[in-house]
This record gives sequence, C-alpha cells and structure tokens, in this order.
Amino acid sequence: MPSNQSLFSAALAAAAALGSTAQAQLFTVNCSPLTIQRGDPIVSPGRISSHVHVVTGGTAFQQTQSNEQARGARATTCDKLLDKSNYWQPQLYHQRHDGRFELVTMQGNAAYYIQRACDYAPGRQNCSNASAPIAPPRGLRMVTGDPFLRTYDQSSLAQQAISHVCLEGPNEGETPHMSRLPCGRMRAETFFPSCWDGQNLDSSNHKDHMAFPAVGTYNFGVCPASHPTAILSVFYEFFYDTGALEDPNRLVWAMGDPTGYGLHGDYLQGWTDQQRLDDAIATCTGPRGVDDGGCSLNVGPDGSPGHSSVQQVQVPEPASRSASRGRWTSFLATTRLPGTRNDKRGASRWGKVAVEGGARDNKRRKRIIRCGGHVV
Repeated sequence: MPSNQSLFSAALAAAAALGSTAQAQLFTVNCSPLTIQRGDPIVSPGRISSHVHVVTGGTAFQQTQSNEQARGARATTCDKLLDKSNYWQPQLYHQRHDGRFELVTMQGNAAYYIQRACDYAPGRQNCSNASAPIAPPRGLRMVTGDPFLRTYDQSSLAQQAISHVCLEGPNEGETPHMSRLPCGRMRAETFFPSCWDGQNLDSSNHKDHMAFPAVGTYNFGVCPASHPTAILSVFYEFFYDTGALEDPNRLVWAMGDPTGYGLHGDYLQGWTDQQRLDDAIATCTGPRGVDDGGCSLNVGPDGSPGHSSVQQVQVPEPASRSASRGRWTSFLATTRLPGTRNDKRGASRWGKVAVEGGARDNKRRKRIIRCGGHVV
C-alpha cells in the first residue's frame, strides 16, 4: 500500500500537469484555540454531540449556531479580523497506563485557502487557462472525513484527504493513520472537497453538496459535472503537543479511534465581508500575499489583516454532570471518553478503547440531556 507521502508526491506531479492556476496558494488563517466541548452545530445542532471537539475561530460558537450568528461574533481567535468562521476537529486524547484518558494540548491551527481546483467544462482535462475558483460562498457548511472509519481504502479520495504528520521526531511523512512514533508535535490534516453544486450551502449529510475533483487528485483537479463550481480549497492543520507523552502508542481521537482513520473536520463559513473575501483572490495573491498593502483583507488599525489571540467563547460550554462550576474538568483525566462507551469492538493492541455509542447509548444520552446533563 502506498503511503500518503507517495500519494502527496503524485499529487504534486499531477498539479504540474493541471496547470499553474491550480497550484497557487492564496492565504493562511492562523488561529488560537477557542473552546473544547461536545458541541457541533453542523452535525448535532441543538444537542450535545457524540464526542468532544476542539474549536477555533469566531467567539459565537455554540451548539445551535447559524452562519449569521457566526458573522456576528464579537471577536475571533484567528489572525484575520474579517474571519468569524469556525474550524473544528475531534479532540486528541492520550490513554495513560492507569487507564485514564487525558487531553493532549492543541496549540493552534492553520486554515489554508488555496487555488487547487477549476470549474467543470466538457472535455476539460486540466486547469490550464481556467478561471480562478470562487471564494467559499456566504453561508457554506461542510464536513470532511468519517468519524466511524477504522480501516483505510487507498482508492478513496475522501480518505486520502485525511492525514497525520509527526513533527520534531522521526520523519515518516504524511500517513493516513495515527503516528506511533515519539513526536514533539503531531499535525492533524483535513482537506475539504473543492467542488460545489452551485446551489446548496449544506445538505442532509453535510457532504452531498460538495465533491472532490473528477480529474486529478483529492487536492488538485477539474470539478465533476454534478458539482461544476470550483471554490478555494480549505485545508486544516491542527497542531498537538505530544512531546511530553509517556507512550506515543496510546493516542486516541475523541470518538474512540486509535487508528486515526476516523479523523474529520467541520467548516462553518463566517466571513463578515464576502466582497472582501471575493476580492482577496485578485488582491492577496501577489509575491507578498496578505502583506501586500492592496490586499482586501487588510482592515486592521495597523494596516494588517489582524492578529491571532486567545478569546473567550460567548456562549458557555454545555454543563457536564461531573464538571466543577460548569468547567469541563472531566475532559482532563477520565476513565472513559466523554460521549462514548466501552466496547470490545473498539479494542486495540493496547487495550479497550471507547467507540461510538449505539442505540442504547443514544437513549441514555437523551434521558440525561432532559435532566440538563450528559453522558461522560
């Protein structure tokens, strides 16, 4: 089986064939962490989500959140003042040798907005001379990855779009699975589909309105006829401090996944000035990028696009039945992952881990929600 590194190398070669328009990087949004909670306004609106997420971006993040509410956030943890979007992935945990799970610190994330796809046209086989993609449309919501996956299909573009990188340690390149090497930091990568159906800002499974390229690879190419409109590709890198962990073989994602194949990401578009975001395609792509004085994103008082900073989420995280004063103390060290149950099907070579709860657990969760708490 080829590694994701070889797939990435192949993608670079494909990009050259697809034309220079598909290769240009636009800009990066760098964000500090905002909140760690069982909230997911895309997949689980209005209720406690099945597992813990770590979130960055606009301070309006909450369980029930419209894109309009996102745009109205008081502040953002990101370095673009106009960007009140929210970016999130599952929280990473480490299972200690006493069996308890502890949080792994997420240090921050980068969200790349890059030109990697072009519109569908009959017979088009590359992006040479194609028009630039549009910015993610106002109100867009989308997800990438599948939290239930525990195996890898190398032929799936959706699975190729998920990867992990060991930093400050042995170089194994990008891998679809969780790194088991001692790493100073780990980077969790999620690449979103770049092709839009041109009509729907969301869909019932939060995926069907988007697609990966039909010609090329998951991150370079020509859009399919079913999703003819290319948008700027959105690509996350979340950075975790894994240097102090006693055993790198005991990492597990919040949904009970020790393999890494279930890594996923959510995107809620909350840019406050869509016109400036649209204009960024033309004004922020020069040699200096967003540092160019003419970049439409430079609205800060110092002439910059803004600065990343730690902010307080406006709506408090849902109270935990075992939390103290409403804080998520149960996330710091717990015998089981919040929202999951122990299941032999989730066993790995280093012991049982929690997996997604089934129907019985869902009933229990609903019962506890009615009492104002949730399963931990």
